[in-house]
Formats: sequence, structure tokens, C-alpha cells
Amino acid sequence: MKGLKVNPQLGWLESLEAGQLLERRLAATTNNLANVDTPGFKREKLSFKEVFLPKIGPRYRRIFKEIGSHLVWEQGELTPTGNPLDLAIVGEGFFKVQTPEGIAYTRAGNFQIDRNRRLVTPQGYPVLADGAPVIVDPGLARGGLITLPEERFLVHDDGTISVDGTTVARLDIVTFEDLSKLKRRGQNLFVAEGARERPATDFQLRQGYLEGSNVDILTEMVSLIEIHREFEAVQKAVRASDEATGKLIENASRT
Repeated sequence: MKGLKVNPQLGWLESLEAGQLLERRLAATTNNLANVDTPGFKREKLSFKEVFLPKIGPRYRRIFKEIGSHLVWEQGELTPTGNPLDLAIVGEGFFKVQTPEGIAYTRAGNFQIDRNRRLVTPQGYPVLADGAPVIVDPGLARGGLITLPEERFLVHDDGTISVDGTTVARLDIVTFEDLSKLKRRGQNLFVAEGARERPATDFQLRQGYLEGSNVDILTEMVSLIEIHREFEAVQKAVRASDEATGKLIENASRT
């Protein structure tokens, strides 16, 4: 670019920024790997772009590396469990749960029944159906709340729940026009930031199955190797910039 002046000392700054971005990439990759066996987990993918800053100081321009991230919503593989309380969504949608902080959403269907006869997440948050927690009638569920046989606790493809042949509720399966507005809240839950939910229509429920994580171990391991190599390159660049700075100072002291 004509007339563009480059400050050689900016190499150290850009190397530092590259190291920070690699650290962020490492955190995302290791988190993906840590959740390879987490039901319904959606992997995080990072994207990078370079932004040309108009001016740094009185004369110099430079490139700034900008990072973005998004969740990959592709379907995870379904695994049969034989547990009638395990549910998997095939297609679009999320289970809707009530937490102390408000409504949250999840793809993980590894549910339980608590002491209050409610269908809950592993953390004890009630799963919602028709806008309210699912309550299993103790008279219908005699013989043990935690180990209901499938023929007594049945979840149909559309989310309708029946116990001993009696329909008790229909699970709230919802989705969003813009999934990018869903944010992780921890505990395998998502919250909607500025996104309006709507009833999901393109889905089927599978009882006795769990949706697995959509993390590909091989892809993430390759990413770890790439990050390690890029860290080494950044370290070399930092050392080179440091040596160049030392020579500039040495030369300046002689003049």
C-alpha cells in the first residue's frame, strides 16, 4: 500500500495478540473435548478475521486480529439406553426447563423423577410441559418413581406424556428463528438473549435414547496439534522481535 509506514516494533504486539487468540482457541478446544460424552452438548467453533486499523499513533497502521465464536447446532448421534426417562429430540427444538434464574433450554434429555414426583434435569430443574412442571401421579406410578417401566411411562413422538395409559401433559419443545442468540449458561443449559421462542414443529421425540455430543474427537485432537505448533511459531516471533529491539537499543547507544 503506497505511503504506508510499518513500525517494526509492532511485530512484538501482533505476536502477543496472536498468542492470546491461540489461548482462546485452546480453551474452546479443551472444553469441547471435556464434553465429548455430555448428552446434547454442542461444540464451539471459533472464527478469525483481520481488521486493518486506520491509524496507530501519528504515522503507523497495523492489522488487528478479531475473534468470533459460534455454536455448531448439528444433530448428535442417538444412543439407546433402555431408560424410559431418557429422551432425545430428533430435528429442531429444545426442552424447556425452569431454573431459579428463569427459563432455560437444553438438548440433553437425561431426566429423572424427584421426590416431589416432578420430571427434572440432573440438576433438579423441572422440565416444563404445557407451561408447568410435569407431575407424575403417585397412584399411577406405584412401584417406584425412579424406575418406571416404559409401558407405564410413555412419551410419544410429539412429546405427549402418558402414565398407565392416561395422558398427563405434552412437553414444551421450542425453537428460535436465530439460534445465534442462544448463549451457554452452564450445566448444559442455554438462555435466550433477545430471541423469542416459538413451538418447534419439525421434530420427533425418541424415548429410551439420548442425543450424544456433536464433538468429533479426531477434529479436536488435530486442532490441539495445530495450536501447539502455532504457539511455537508465536514464541519464535516474540524472541525475534525481542532480539531486534535489543539491537536497535544497542545501536542507538553507540550513536
